[in-house]
Amino acid sequence: MLEIVTLVLELAGRPMRACEIHAAAELLGAPLRWRSVKGILSAYTIGGDKRFRRVRRGVYQITGPPA
Repeated sequence: MLEIVTLVLELAGRPMRACEIHAAAELLGAPLRWRSVKGILSAYTIGGDKRFRRVRRGVYQITGPPA
């Protein structure tokens, strides 16, 4: 699931609303639960692997590669 959410944001190349990420993941053929997408986005904006950045409420973008 994490890989799908990451792929969606990489392909978009722009910040996206969580509902857009969920819809795009389903278009890629990955039936994800809405709560799973929200959980992944939330979990990976904090902690050691800050893969995503919360731009504003409900909007996320992928972070750049580590320096």
